Amino acid sequence: MNGNLTKFLHPHSLSQRLLVSVGLSITTVGLATLGLNYRLMQSDLATQVHNRAQSITQSLEFSTEGLLELENKSILRRVVQNFATMPGVLEIAIVDPSGIAIARSPQNTTNGPYTSIYPQLAIAIDRAATAGIEVSQDIVVDNQPAIAQILPFSSTLFGASQRRGVAIALLDLNQMKQAADRTFITSTLSLLVGIITILLIMGILLQKNVLQPLRDLNEAVSQSKTTGIFPMPKTIPANEIQFLASTFEEVFRQLEIHEQLTAEIAQRKQIEVTLRDSEAREREKSQQLEQAIENLKRAQSQLIQTEKNSSLGQLVAGVAHEINNPVGFIHSNLIHVQYYADSLLNLVHLYQKHYPNPIGEIEKEAENIDLDFLQYDLPKILSSMRIGTDRIREIVLSLRNFSRMDESEFKEVDIHEGIDSTLLILQHRLQARLEHPEIKVIRDYGDLPLVECYAGQLNQVFMNILANAIDALEEINTQRVACWIDKHPCCITISTSVVDSQWVKIAIVDNGNGIPESIQTQIFNPFFTTKPVGKGTGMGMAISYQIITEKHGGTLRCFSTPEKGTEFEICIPVQH
Repeated sequence: MNGNLTKFLHPHSLSQRLLVSVGLSITTVGLATLGLNYRLMQSDLATQVHNRAQSITQSLEFSTEGLLELENKSILRRVVQNFATMPGVLEIAIVDPSGIAIARSPQNTTNGPYTSIYPQLAIAIDRAATAGIEVSQDIVVDNQPAIAQILPFSSTLFGASQRRGVAIALLDLNQMKQAADRTFITSTLSLLVGIITILLIMGILLQKNVLQPLRDLNEAVSQSKTTGIFPMPKTIPANEIQFLASTFEEVFRQLEIHEQLTAEIAQRKQIEVTLRDSEAREREKSQQLEQAIENLKRAQSQLIQTEKNSSLGQLVAGVAHEINNPVGFIHSNLIHVQYYADSLLNLVHLYQKHYPNPIGEIEKEAENIDLDFLQYDLPKILSSMRIGTDRIREIVLSLRNFSRMDESEFKEVDIHEGIDSTLLILQHRLQARLEHPEIKVIRDYGDLPLVECYAGQLNQVFMNILANAIDALEEINTQRVACWIDKHPCCITISTSVVDSQWVKIAIVDNGNGIPESIQTQIFNPFFTTKPVGKGTGMGMAISYQIITEKHGGTLRCFSTPEKGTEFEICIPVQH
């Protein structure tokens, strides 16, 4: 019993919450009813007082009408005093038209002007006597609130006077208010007793029909948390709580199924995660393999290109060496041939001077060999041969400077010499031919110091950039007419300068069509090319970028404006 009471009174128990909620609801309704009743009582109090005062004055008029006619004042006073004994009545008076009190309820009073007793009623009495209308007025009698009810009446006793007599009743408002308050207190106590009774009855009914079944249901739910099985309580009545218990039983059955499904889903998720991890690892390995293959292709292409360049350099160096030997032999012997030819021609001139008339056979032979033309043309032929061998030696020297096979490490070189050697090798593409006009080369060389670099690799960069510029200009020439080409000739401008005394800048600019913005960021990517299949591998600029950035620690940048041209800017340090 004590345990049930403790649970019942627990501050968080459902029992207390239900009872408190119901109690608060009933109490609120009761208090609202009492408040409304009190307001109605207070509002009706004045009406009740007025109605009672009016009823007393009318009754007084009816009771005293005959006595006035008989002028029996002693009985009239007795009647007035009897009316004054009524509850809440302070005073009863009958006043004639002149304002003299004919009869008053207080004993041992002298009759005199009534307005001298109650001056505050003078106006109201005068109004009622003159106009013949009933008047009600609030006054204060002996420091207590009261209401004066004045009722005019006519009588033969008053003769032909136009004023009327009045019947006056003074009622005590406090007494009537106290009576109303007693009635209100009585109703309030009755309501409180009813509320408490209702709460007790509802508490017993709630405890029996709701709270006890709910506690049994709660214990069953708590027990099911540990066992996983919901035991249906037998004490639950056949109402909404039984439906709730059945719902709990179904929920626990569904929970058991849900736990089984959850375990199966978790197992499947674990398997899925394992498969995803395995797939991710395989994908990562595949990506690494693809990257490795890509790197291998790039390295292979670079090795092939490097090997090509190396083989080309060896071939160029070998050809230059092989050409240099016979050309050197011819060039060195041309000096002696020139000397011998000059000597022989001098001797012929002496014979012609001293023997102007040679024999017939000599004269015939001179005519056959056209001795005069031979003497004129032989020095020119020897001079042309000398110029040709000099040109061959310059080309050989340029080939050797370009290949730089004897310079595999850093070495101080003249950058301008490498550029000129590259231009000399590309001279056949710069000269005017039937398929395209001449491409002008403007050299704007600055005063450069000797630069430490891989000369052969740097020349390869110059070759790639210049060859691409020539390709672009040859392509644009195929799209132009002759008059336009004459007004806007194709040209390549090569300028060099020193930057901050520590860097050398080489700018190669062409006035071709430029590079579209959509592919400017890809020109240094391996295998990217805009040339037709078979005319480019896409490795030239990639290798050039690698040579400048990785081998020389410099920068290679491209600036291009469509329809205006392209500029490649090379910056490398003077020393490493």
